[in-house]
Amino acid sequence: MLNIILIFIVAGMLGFMFSPHLSRSRSWQATLTPLSSIIGSGFLIIAPLLASVVGSWAPVAVTGIVVLAYAIGGVIRFNIMHAEPLLHERQANPIIHKLDLVANATLSFAYVTAVAFYLSLLSSFLLTYLGFGDMPSLERSLTTIIIVFIATTGYLRGLGGLEKLEAYAMSIQLSIVAALLFGVLVYDYNFMQSGQPLKLDVQENDWITKVFILAGILLVVQGFETSRFLGEKYNTEIRVKSMRMAQLISGVLYIISVIVLLPIMQHLDLAHIQIAEIVAATGHAAVVLPFMLIVAAIMSQFSAAVADTVGAGSLASESSQSKLPANKGYVISSILAVALVWTADLLEIISVASRVFALYYLLQCFVAIFTTRHHHNGKMIVLNLLRFGALAGILAFIVIFAIPAE
Repeated sequence: MLNIILIFIVAGMLGFMFSPHLSRSRSWQATLTPLSSIIGSGFLIIAPLLASVVGSWAPVAVTGIVVLAYAIGGVIRFNIMHAEPLLHERQANPIIHKLDLVANATLSFAYVTAVAFYLSLLSSFLLTYLGFGDMPSLERSLTTIIIVFIATTGYLRGLGGLEKLEAYAMSIQLSIVAALLFGVLVYDYNFMQSGQPLKLDVQENDWITKVFILAGILLVVQGFETSRFLGEKYNTEIRVKSMRMAQLISGVLYIISVIVLLPIMQHLDLAHIQIAEIVAATGHAAVVLPFMLIVAAIMSQFSAAVADTVGAGSLASESSQSKLPANKGYVISSILAVALVWTADLLEIISVASRVFALYYLLQCFVAIFTTRHHHNGKMIVLNLLRFGALAGILAFIVIFAIPAE
């Protein structure tokens, strides 16, 4: 009976996600890119990661991570509203221009690496389930085909075309997530009724190592910054609003998912976390869930890759002061991603890319610090300097000491 209910939940959610009201909403369209990037990069792994580090304290840890990410998003939103006009009108302090240029250069590398990494994971995951696991050439070929498909869509149909890909992938993913949360809630209720204690295989680490790992897990919820680079289609107000909405939606989903998935985590070897094992473990809640999550896992990696392609292409266009059209930026970033797929050890460079995301946020804090003098005075300057300075200190710690989770 539960399996049938879960199927109906997915169908109902799909109907809502593809409803004309939602699909025609500009705010929702603008929300898709940051939401795809945030959720796609870590939704399935954050619960077991946190459970392995802090055990039953995982809900507290994820709440702290979400709040910190939202605060960092506030820096990006401040810069969209206040730094962007100065940069575009060439009225900014030369230091702001240099900081933003370096920040964009580092982020470009991170985006290209992320696209290659996400789609390589997708290919590996899909081929394993089709019985073609451990075939590197086939995996790279499939990854290349998907990258070419995304690049072609972006080149021919622009941002709107890529947003449609995100809309399809995110609609399927969110529909399955709704079913997952309901199915696991039923499992949790039965677990609590049984009176069994919650037993999690927490890694034996000293507290400072746990702090370093938690700092790395913050980078799992990155992706909100993609709103910064959607100026080709959306004005400042919509981009700020959509980033805030994406962070709130993803934050709620992350917190709820970590809470409800903890009992399921007892069935995993938390010392060696694999997405396939996470998917299989949900079968303890309902038989149909692993089959649904196979689709959700594929959609999550695909949507995250599309979102980061949008970010990379639009970033290239912005950096060239629109001399390079965004659709050509999508192609260039995709070519670089294909080159990484065939030549690099993605597991090694993704750890570097994770730190680069933190470095980008750190540099944006400095941009905000220098920008605040142009728009505020007196007490507001002091408050902003304290806020941005505190976040810069946290991000510097993450850049130097974090143990990347991806």
